[in-house]
Amino acid sequence: MRKLIRVLLIIFLFSAIAMEAQPKGKGAAMTVAGLIVPGKDGGMSVRNSEGQFEVEWTKATRVALEVNTRLFRGMREGVLRYPVHSSKQAIEFPLPKGPITGIVTLRNAGRVPGALKVAKEENWIPEFGLRLRFGETLIKCQLPSATDPRFIGQWNPNAKPRTLTIRGHAYEVSLKGGQTSALLFNVIGVKDCKPFVNRAQVMGHKRGNVIVAKEIHVRPIGDQTALDDPKLPRYLFIGDSISGNYNNGLRKTLAGKVNLHHPPTNCGPSGKGKNSIVEWLGAHQQKGRHWDVISFNFGHWDAGNDKATYQANLEAVIGELKKTGAKIIWVTTCPVPRGFPPAGGLTKDGNAPRRTSGVMGKFLNPWALQVMKRHRQITICDQWQFVKDNEAGIYKKFWAGKNVHFGGEPADKLGYFLAEHVLKVMRPD
Repeated sequence: MRKLIRVLLIIFLFSAIAMEAQPKGKGAAMTVAGLIVPGKDGGMSVRNSEGQFEVEWTKATRVALEVNTRLFRGMREGVLRYPVHSSKQAIEFPLPKGPITGIVTLRNAGRVPGALKVAKEENWIPEFGLRLRFGETLIKCQLPSATDPRFIGQWNPNAKPRTLTIRGHAYEVSLKGGQTSALLFNVIGVKDCKPFVNRAQVMGHKRGNVIVAKEIHVRPIGDQTALDDPKLPRYLFIGDSISGNYNNGLRKTLAGKVNLHHPPTNCGPSGKGKNSIVEWLGAHQQKGRHWDVISFNFGHWDAGNDKATYQANLEAVIGELKKTGAKIIWVTTCPVPRGFPPAGGLTKDGNAPRRTSGVMGKFLNPWALQVMKRHRQITICDQWQFVKDNEAGIYKKFWAGKNVHFGGEPADKLGYFLAEHVLKVMRPD
């Protein structure tokens, strides 16, 4: 009995110490990401598929512009040019003058020996986790250690390749042809976190129903209404890189007939669609930001998915699409050509056999069609069948190859085909 009491006292003591260590008024750490929308009293909120989160900031809150590192090539005379994905818009961000502190943070201390070896033998630091503090002198200059796994030095964007100088030695900092995201601090502030034209990842702690931000990482998505003709209907087409292939043909056919938009990203797999659809649809309840027609597709990235997950993701996306009141079009997934190995059966876990010839016809498209039949208001634009019907003609080379993408006239034809369907569903009943 005495032993039990002693154990309970120890547990209580450590619990009390933990409670004392927790700062007063400071709740659990929390991170949310989504579309920036107006908050209370002129503040900001972040909206995603899980709901809407009110955000507050303090004098200590740091705001960073999140950019793809390939955009560093666009730095000219103190300005970063930021082309908006899937849009003709480009935003220019003035960059503060002065030194630039660069920090590359390793994921954990276990990576330190390998990173130091690469830095020494190859004079190279991969720029994963790069944080840039514009106009700031070095907080300190160091190579990573077990207690502080960070490279910290002076970043030089004008060197070719870009460098991080640490203790007088210039290391190449790049991905050697690849790309990742970097955070640029002191370039924008809280006032630049404007609603509907930015997404954000907010890291902080919860206080009641509010997230008090420690850091806000902002990614511009462009103003979907900036180039619109208010007299024309608004059309959103959702898809992966194939939608980028037929983009020109679609836009050419619908020019002057609709305001055409695509989410500012490769829409990827259905899981990404489920998690991002609220953000992609934006403030559709507002006049001028509404949608009259929406077409969507997920398939190529789901070639190794299972039926239940794929269909559940599509249902989640459709549930949000219906809230817009738009006319909805499902675009079937184009074939995987015969240059790929033929599709076998499902795996033992019930997954489709990944990117194999015939996988769309055997699995993904039939699975999707079962979902669409539950929603009679959704019409079908059968791009898969269109490519099949023209196998002996314009798509002959495609079918014999080993590339799921389209270019030139074959790509444009897919755009024309979808555009005809869009115009058809827009006609008055």
